[in-house]
Amino acid sequence: MKFPKKITSFVLSLILVVTAFAFVPTQTAYAKDNVTIGGAVIQGADVVIASQGTVASEDGMYHLVASDVNEAAPQGTDVAQAAVGAATSFTVPLAKGTANSMLFKKFTVCVMSGGALKAVSNSMYITNPEACATAAPKRMDYGKKGILPDLLQSVASKNQPQQLGAKQVNLNINLAKLGSLAGYDFSVRKYNAQGMQVNVILLVNDSTPINYINPYSYDGLGAHNYYGLNANTAEGVKSIQEAASFVAKHYSGIGYGQVDNFIIGNEVNAWWLWNYMNCGSNDVFMQEYAKAFRLMYNGIKSENANANVYTCIDHQWARSEASYYISGKEFVTKLNNIIKSEGNVDWRLAVHPYNAPLYAPIAWETGKNVSHSQSTPYVTMANIDVLTDFMCSADMLSPTGAPRTVKCSEVGYTSAGGEQLQAASLVYANLVANNNSLIDGLVVSRESDDAIDIAQGMHSGLCNLDGSHKMGFDFYQNADSPDIIAQANAIAGTDLTKLITPR
Repeated sequence: MKFPKKITSFVLSLILVVTAFAFVPTQTAYAKDNVTIGGAVIQGADVVIASQGTVASEDGMYHLVASDVNEAAPQGTDVAQAAVGAATSFTVPLAKGTANSMLFKKFTVCVMSGGALKAVSNSMYITNPEACATAAPKRMDYGKKGILPDLLQSVASKNQPQQLGAKQVNLNINLAKLGSLAGYDFSVRKYNAQGMQVNVILLVNDSTPINYINPYSYDGLGAHNYYGLNANTAEGVKSIQEAASFVAKHYSGIGYGQVDNFIIGNEVNAWWLWNYMNCGSNDVFMQEYAKAFRLMYNGIKSENANANVYTCIDHQWARSEASYYISGKEFVTKLNNIIKSEGNVDWRLAVHPYNAPLYAPIAWETGKNVSHSQSTPYVTMANIDVLTDFMCSADMLSPTGAPRTVKCSEVGYTSAGGEQLQAASLVYANLVANNNSLIDGLVVSRESDDAIDIAQGMHSGLCNLDGSHKMGFDFYQNADSPDIIAQANAIAGTDLTKLITPR
């Protein structure tokens, strides 16, 4: 049956509006002057943006403005127009990989007011970048046990992570290295071949080209460990977009190996040391990080549909020191609020649940600083349920309504107080991870002792500086063995399995 052209056009527009709103799971969308964008989704070669609500426009038209993350509408490009109406749909070519790409843009409805465009809606990013991915390799989710490997050739050639039975390894990649990845290519392929999933932590330090570094970091260059990603300037936005797309495509399982998980930054809430940006306020800091995270997320997911993208916090949960920390709980809450308000996506959380203090030798120990309360100052493996329970709260759920998984991407125990306590702590941590369904990885730091860590009282390697194995190596290797668990119980003087809080 054929319909007149005008009716056909109206029906198609209505279908697109309904489809776009239905495609995006319920999420926070803050109306501005009564127009709300409910979704921006990739459909085939296009992006469909659906809005609801009516605001008068001098020319009778809504104008869809596409802006970069560092712009606020009406800054940007007027990419589509539609007659003012209560339910409106805009369709824009995605144009991925071209100068007109919409992949990283945020969309805002504007109207003509006083002869100029004025923003009248919330702004929304594409929420399904995986729909245009060039690859979707099967994930290597073979197990939770992981290790930070020693990459010195003399140690790496021993293949100890494989001997340990590790199923995950971490690799740190400075964005300065994106032009020379041969060494990483070798490692990724090697660990993949040995049945291990690779997690990559993407970092920026003072050796990274300045275009990657946030201008809020400039006053501290050379005085901190890592710095904020630059989603603040036009050059930075372009650089981060290209870096995210490149590294995800490079490690999408074709030729150079497969990376399943990307972690954006290291202990970002501990901003003074690990993600330095002197923003003047936590809110500005969070906005700067969220913009960069969004670029990374869309770039990675648009090349590897099955990759997971994580933010990262340290073990300080409800404890906040305004001068150089944002509490982990505040950081995760604010990041979630920002992302939900601009288009919810399936971000994940990496955490470093070290003991408190770091050099404390006993992983199962609780007390005033480590409790099973949401007000606990610290989250360790002894109370990691505090964090995973928080991620199960209604506000924190993913777009599908599922809890976001948590990767314990860095945790270790010192042997300075004796190898027995370190060994038992490793067994306990493994028990906790295996009994918490929301934990998707336990990456022990590290395979070998490190001189810098030792200077801080942390002899956290499973091997000594001379390469000899500590007791912890054998215990972690066989951490699921009933005999090893029994030995760990004897060291602890208690049944560790009864201290577990299953989730």
